[in-house]
Amino acid sequence: MSPKANVSLLLIFSSMALALVLTLIPLPNSVAVGRPAFFAATAIFWAMMQPRRFGIISAWVCGMFLDASYGTPLGQHALALALAAFVVNRLKDLYWGFPILQQSVALLPVFALYEFVLFWIDGASGRTVEPLWRWLPVVSTTLFWPFWVLVLERFAAIDVQS
Repeated sequence: MSPKANVSLLLIFSSMALALVLTLIPLPNSVAVGRPAFFAATAIFWAMMQPRRFGIISAWVCGMFLDASYGTPLGQHALALALAAFVVNRLKDLYWGFPILQQSVALLPVFALYEFVLFWIDGASGRTVEPLWRWLPVVSTTLFWPFWVLVLERFAAIDVQS
């Protein structure tokens, strides 16, 4: 699907809601440590695909919902998602020029930036987080990206056709 095709806001927010549910599903610690950052990946996808409909402010608002859901310092995920959306927005033409597997590797620094901001704010606020819990999602999100993009593009293609 072309990034120039407009999808409905209902689809964007439905996919963000689905990503929020996937993010908040309780899992055993052994599995939760490697959970991909579904919410961040979805926000980054829409920031690349629909920058006029889902930009930095939308990423910030969605991050505030994630902060409220997790009970983290208000603005932590919002800042991380807004920075990731900004980087993706500036480089979206470059990212869309890559095949999907190379795109996932090229987005690894964006996923790392997202997690670094969370790590930094946790450190500044005195919350300790096991480093594995913070950096393993970067790898799992990078590996999960091609599958997630195919799913979101499939739903977006259905939405554009209707």
